[in-house]
Amino acid sequence: MRRLGVAAVWLLGVADAQELKIALAKPAVLMERLQAGEVSNKQRQATIAGFFKQVGCDPAMQPVDRWSANVICELPGETRATIIVGGHIDFIDRGQGIVDDWSGTSMLVSLYQALKSEPRSHTFRFVGFTQEERGLIGSSLFVKKLASDRLPEIRAFVNLECLGLSGPKIWIHRSTPALIENLMRIANAIHVPVEGVNVDRVGDDDTHPFFNRKVPVISIHSVTQATLPILHSYRDNMRAIHPDAYYDAYRLVAFYLAYLDVRLDREGQPETHP
Repeated sequence: MRRLGVAAVWLLGVADAQELKIALAKPAVLMERLQAGEVSNKQRQATIAGFFKQVGCDPAMQPVDRWSANVICELPGETRATIIVGGHIDFIDRGQGIVDDWSGTSMLVSLYQALKSEPRSHTFRFVGFTQEERGLIGSSLFVKKLASDRLPEIRAFVNLECLGLSGPKIWIHRSTPALIENLMRIANAIHVPVEGVNVDRVGDDDTHPFFNRKVPVISIHSVTQATLPILHSYRDNMRAIHPDAYYDAYRLVAFYLAYLDVRLDREGQPETHP
């Protein structure tokens, strides 16, 4: 059974016409990977590592403590300039944590598949961070462990948090303006509506350690005031996911990453904030 479909989009009306090619996973594949998150916190690390191995990436494990590690899959590019894409593995033990945040972490595997179909200029690192719920422990360690000469090579950090409750949203106050602008270009080109919904008073996410080190960041989510009570509750399960909205988020992010690959170094590294 064919599990990938080649997709392309021409972007017109920007600096120049640009064709972006990716290989999108089928909707059923994304839902299978999402449902596989109906396991304990301890099992999730092995689950995401196993998925990466299935699609041809042998992930590295970055230990955080005796029990957990960040799971890192690297897609080498033609340069050392790097785009990092992340979601967090862990969840609060109420409900099953499918939305928060297996929706982001399991999507990393399908994004890797989408991008590896073509040569890429940037190196991509897809990271399932551990212990986000305990205070951004995994992402903080990841940033701390970056060698000083590697930090300037990071062109962007794209965080995927709580997807599929509704259409894609951007945490505007936490996201770099140039990265928002690029996302909106893609959203308009593929006709996926995107809204700005700030969640400053709700909590924090794994963009924070990168943001503190002046790395350009963008936080993509799907939370609204109406859906916020689902998080950290027994309602956080597969029934909370809207499959069409989740797949729209996947298409959007896949094309967005392909676009960042061809645009970022032409435009220069974006300023973190005005």
